[in-house]
Amino acid sequence: MKIISLNELCYTNVDFKIIDLFHENWIQRKEFFLYKEKARPSSALFFVCSSTDVVFFLADGTKKITAKKGDVVFIPKGTRYYVRVFENEKKTDTYTVNLCFFDDQQNELLLNDKIELIAHFQNNHPFFYLQRLNCAFHRASEASHGKTYNFAKIKGEFFLLLDSIQDSASKKYSFYYPIKRGIEALMEEWNQNEKIEKYALLSEVSITYFYRCFRKWSGKSPVEYRNILRLSNAESLLINTDAKVQEISQAVGFDDPFYFCRLFTSVYGISPKGFREYYQKK
Repeated sequence: MKIISLNELCYTNVDFKIIDLFHENWIQRKEFFLYKEKARPSSALFFVCSSTDVVFFLADGTKKITAKKGDVVFIPKGTRYYVRVFENEKKTDTYTVNLCFFDDQQNELLLNDKIELIAHFQNNHPFFYLQRLNCAFHRASEASHGKTYNFAKIKGEFFLLLDSIQDSASKKYSFYYPIKRGIEALMEEWNQNEKIEKYALLSEVSITYFYRCFRKWSGKSPVEYRNILRLSNAESLLINTDAKVQEISQAVGFDDPFYFCRLFTSVYGISPKGFREYYQKK
């Protein structure tokens, strides 16, 4: 299988096959473990449509990403993972499109070899295309039971959706590339207390410009983003190890365990100790 960029996917001779498409409400169900023990048989595009946190974990318990409203996640074929959902509204809606991409030689293509956030939408425009694609797909499914339907409709709706994803990703990453080296270094050193000026210097831009691009790209300041990485890893350690809270605080880069506890509680609405007890009971 070959990995291509989203931009290449939109502007080269690529075909696709939608295997399944479904809309899901997570009010009753908060977890999804189908692909924890067995690998996902096809790739997927995952869309978060309402204000919620959808947290992806790799099969070994390592936290990968947290997807929020407007986020589009690519999940590659062969991945083993599970999902937990923390809702902030009465309804939690997501769309999943299980699909395969092919080149003109019928070789399967991937957008990445790991779970990755590929785009973020500031408005509901793509969800209009999702609803139309959903309708087209299920009408085509009915056609297989004796009804007549134009399968080209699915392709048309999907390429409109894909174009809107690419457009959103282009806007987001136009702020990423000028500070790419700084972002990569910060993500590698997330548990170190380096000054943000270091990453601006690596990017060869002013600290003001670095902050502005970083916020445009991530929606957060560099320090806030680093804290999210730290808390995500702390969450995994709380669930999967018996390490003390103070030890976890130091392991993820917080010298002051009291500050770590306050920050964790403000983000998760529960203390680190309470969080661990909650998952031990579950």
